[in-house]
Amino acid sequence: MGVTGFQWATLILGILGFLLTWTLVIVGATRAVENIKQDTTEKVAAASKALTAKLDALRTDFSVEQRAQDHNFGEVGAAMREYISKVEREMHEIEIWGRDNFVLKDDFVKATDRLEDAIKGMAADIKTDFRNLSNKIDAKH
Repeated sequence: MGVTGFQWATLILGILGFLLTWTLVIVGATRAVENIKQDTTEKVAAASKALTAKLDALRTDFSVEQRAQDHNFGEVGAAMREYISKVEREMHEIEIWGRDNFVLKDDFVKATDRLEDAIKGMAADIKTDFRNLSNKIDAKH
């Protein structure tokens, strides 16, 4: 029982069909993987580009806001310097007014001593006047 040429041809065609099928499956799988890889790469690149654009927009917004905050803080500093200058001018005016309108302690003591002496002198004059008046009244009686 030998193998005939027809059986060999059928066997060879079967093996070739089997090899062709598996080759096509491998090539198809390789192409599918390549398509998935390319699609994934494109999606990652698109997402990366979108993220980069968002980050650039945020960086620009941050820079604009930072400049505005720096400017506003500079304005706060200028306003504080102006307010401090105004308060210093007012304090100077108050000090000058106090210097011109309040009496120094030594001058006050001297003034009160003179008033005390003047009051003592007036009291002595009044006593003298009452004695003189009393003597006149006594002389008339």
